[in-house]
Amino acid sequence: MKRGIAALVALAIGYSSSVHACSFHTYLPEMTVIDRLMMTENVVLARPAAGDPFRFEAVEALEGTLEQADLPTLVDSSTRRRLAANPEDAVLFARDGGGYGPFMRLAYVDSGYRALLEEVMARKEDWIMGDDLARYQFFADRLESEDQAIRGLALRELDRAPYDIFQQLDMAPAAAPILQELWQIDQIPFVPIRILLLGRSGDAAAQESVIAGLERAKKDGGRYLGPLAVALIELDGAGGVDRLVADYLSGQNDPGATESVVEALAIQAGAGDEALRTYILETLRGFVHAFPQHADAVARQFVLRYDYAMAEPLREVMTAGKIKSATDLIPVAAYVATSGEFSGAFGAVSE
Repeated sequence: MKRGIAALVALAIGYSSSVHACSFHTYLPEMTVIDRLMMTENVVLARPAAGDPFRFEAVEALEGTLEQADLPTLVDSSTRRRLAANPEDAVLFARDGGGYGPFMRLAYVDSGYRALLEEVMARKEDWIMGDDLARYQFFADRLESEDQAIRGLALRELDRAPYDIFQQLDMAPAAAPILQELWQIDQIPFVPIRILLLGRSGDAAAQESVIAGLERAKKDGGRYLGPLAVALIELDGAGGVDRLVADYLSGQNDPGATESVVEALAIQAGAGDEALRTYILETLRGFVHAFPQHADAVARQFVLRYDYAMAEPLREVMTAGKIKSATDLIPVAAYVATSGEFSGAFGAVSE
């Protein structure tokens, strides 16, 4: 019930209540192969039909049966040649719409992908029941796979991980391969997640790259500012907070850039250790008093995380009449009012 109230408030002030590692995208990432496998009970492997090489025919059921496995997708020439040269390979299909829609083509399955697929299917029920940490750890362990398809799948999975889970993952990704692929044109969709992975690397080269990215962001409209800010705090703690405050929370920045940095601070306030959380909250307390025109950004980002630690500073700013715009006042008032539904003492809600 409490989370439901907060979600309604978040929607009322214009934001979704879901916070993922990919929350800095300017697009909504497509569902992954794993998402689709978890939503269906009909999964098959297919090859070109014996009597018609341009039509797929289901040859093995990984879940469900082969009955009614009508595969409308035609076999393209590239896949047909590849399958002809590799008789043990197949193409993965799953029924869309929770098992009631048409079959969708999901992936080309060679021996390496087949081995991974078998492990995924064995873990599927546990993941459906909510073992998200195990799901994302499974793919974190495969980030440095030599198989490009598996590496890409791992990136797509981590791209959708809630940040609090992302931060719990047992991993220390090497910075060098991330930096090598970071700006390749065909890898641009993965820039935000790779930046966040740089933050987890603990590498000096990663920190240099993140700082350089923040400098570029000042000149190109704040592109990738959000993940860069999160990564910097991950790498440099309070020092990273200070740099972000000096560069972006001076009250003179573009509201979008300010909100991206506030979002990063809110994420790290909820995911970091207690000392870092305290430092961030005190920093934001000073920020909203100095620049009350940005108090709405703080309210929006903290309500998304069911975190009411900023309620008292925002109440002070609001009751002192420092917020002059009605548009800015609405999210602050909603956040402060909702805080009473959660706790008498303001803090992050754990329920």
